[in-house]
Amino acid sequence: MKGTEYALTVKIATYPEGNLAIKLYQESFGQLVFWDSLTVNLGGLRAKDCGFINTKNTGKRYHAWIKRNGLGERTGQVRLEDGTEYVEYIFNTRKLKKLDLDGYTYYSRRLNGELGRRYMRLYIALRRLAKHIPGFHYTDYSGWRRLEGSSDTLPLWIEAEDPAHHRHFTFEHHGISLRTIITNCDTQTVKNSLYLRREDMATELLALFQEELPVYQPWSKERRWKSDTRHDPSLAQTFQETTNIRQKTMKKTGRRSKKS
Repeated sequence: MKGTEYALTVKIATYPEGNLAIKLYQESFGQLVFWDSLTVNLGGLRAKDCGFINTKNTGKRYHAWIKRNGLGERTGQVRLEDGTEYVEYIFNTRKLKKLDLDGYTYYSRRLNGELGRRYMRLYIALRRLAKHIPGFHYTDYSGWRRLEGSSDTLPLWIEAEDPAHHRHFTFEHHGISLRTIITNCDTQTVKNSLYLRREDMATELLALFQEELPVYQPWSKERRWKSDTRHDPSLAQTFQETTNIRQKTMKKTGRRSKKS
């Protein structure tokens, strides 16, 4: 920044609601000193490994830094707070664990234990659309925006914009009602879809964009076999490794007995 390079240490933490917090530290005289926060805690609950980037002081520098280090990618959600635009990212789980395993383990356990993610498939579908459908983006009001004239909040309340097809989506869980509202922005016609299962909401949403989303070819038998053999060693290999370890142990034990 401003011609100066900083060597940063990444630490994983949680905000009071359980959302992901990523803190940056500098080393000074053998101690870690807080430098800045990579994430900012806006209202509402975030999906697993997701967080809004703190751009108030650094501008867009963090976006390039995240991309350069392969730390994460945009989900498609953008929030405007006090004149500042905050972009949400989903972070690379493997990299977070490598940078701070203890911190990430605590975050993961708290998220799974206290919050849970009942609508995970819908969040995955929204991120996929934001990645492949031009202009598609969404704002998540779940758990924090109050209903008009009430003190209640909804466990699921997401507004999505689809400018390519002139549509506005509302996903909500109100009482026992789980529904998607699709508004045609040109004709102002409204379509309501009710669901019994949360999974059906994500499935029907993706079906609307089926022809525009990339299709991934299923793995061939040969590729599946190679993957299985790479992660699951044969019995002969396992037996040989066990034998080698046992022989080394016996040699060490023999040396110790001779010395004694």
